[in-house]
Amino acid sequence: MISKKGVLTNLSKSLYGQESYDSALEREYMVELERDPGVVRWTKKHGIKIPYKMLLFVHNYLPDFFVEFKDGSKELHETKGLPLLFWLSTKLKGQSAEEYCKAQGWKYKTITKGSSAFYNKI
Repeated sequence: MISKKGVLTNLSKSLYGQESYDSALEREYMVELERDPGVVRWTKKHGIKIPYKMLLFVHNYLPDFFVEFKDGSKELHETKGLPLLFWLSTKLKGQSAEEYCKAQGWKYKTITKGSSAFYNKI
């Protein structure tokens, strides 16, 4: 994954009109969220913190995106590239996020460049 930080502006589906990104993958996915006709709103500035335990310590996980769809459904999306997909912390964060989303009636998805979700098939 290429580490690239910046800000996208003039976003119509972001709650704030602009959003910061922390990687090239995040930037590309933000563009896809803007283009997806099923997406009503999305943001990275959602304030959701999900606790997870790693090595007996509690940490907080902040998912990349909160996405709302035309059908009223809501999802948390995490963009991950290699090698981060295989890290223990990624697995533990994902498990905690899935439990959190299930309790909220939402879905949790991990987005990779090769995943079908990345190519507008969410």
